[in-house]
Amino acid sequence: MSASRVVGIEIFYFMDRWADDQAAYFHLVRQCGYDGVEMSLMPHNLDDHDNIRSQLAENDLSIVCATGLGADTDISHPDPAVQRAGIEYLKRCLDTAAKVGSPILGGVTFAPWFGFPTEDDLEPYRERSAVALREVAAAADAVGVDVCVEVLNRFETFMFNTADQANAFIDQVGHSSVKIELDTFHMNMEEANLPDAVRTAGRRLGYFQCAAGNRFMPGKGHVDWDGIAVALDEIDYRGWVSVETFPNPLVETGRSTHAWRPLVSDLIGEATEAATFLRDRLGGE
Repeated sequence: MSASRVVGIEIFYFMDRWADDQAAYFHLVRQCGYDGVEMSLMPHNLDDHDNIRSQLAENDLSIVCATGLGADTDISHPDPAVQRAGIEYLKRCLDTAAKVGSPILGGVTFAPWFGFPTEDDLEPYRERSAVALREVAAAADAVGVDVCVEVLNRFETFMFNTADQANAFIDQVGHSSVKIELDTFHMNMEEANLPDAVRTAGRRLGYFQCAAGNRFMPGKGHVDWDGIAVALDEIDYRGWVSVETFPNPLVETGRSTHAWRPLVSDLIGEATEAATFLRDRLGGE
């Protein structure tokens, strides 16, 4: 097996609202046995470096950062002013990621989440996004952080839905600091074979998120975790493997991600089990 991988969890698993202080929940990540935490960078927390670093140190955690674009920061937008706002926003996120020690800036870094233009020809959106990310990637290279583009399912983006399509998009970008982010929840819907999709991403795989096909915790359902483990070893993947699910349908984070039924019955217990599962199956050694 490959060198040990960081086993992490997305902090919103524990949280009710997107705008709350994510660092205040880092202690739960350590309590459940994870090595690191994924947090989301938003305009309200981009300057919160000291608090984030303090909570990471207090709980002995590593970090990866993610973000998303909105209608006013859409780097695929035909309005150059909107595109420029998105480029500058991503540069700010990269600066924060570097300051708190994240090796990547992941998430929906290429277009707004659930953004679906009405035009027949969508290729210009991909072209504009790729051009913008080329500039962002140069800034990423300068601060030592890779930009990851998350491969989402067809109901959340039109830009690309498979590892093969993500490779083609990164070819358009043309910069080595742009990597692929895969998530087994999305892969389950779009990929014919999940281990082969990992192989398709190959050396470009920069981040790997884990959930069951129905977004239950890793280890539930029918995902081929053993096959994925083999594929990760074959491509010598040395990055993070992280849980991402939003389990509570009664709170903002769950409702926004369409969790219409509870995805866990024991928040802390199942998170702890998932940490052990991922470390045993995908953690490397």
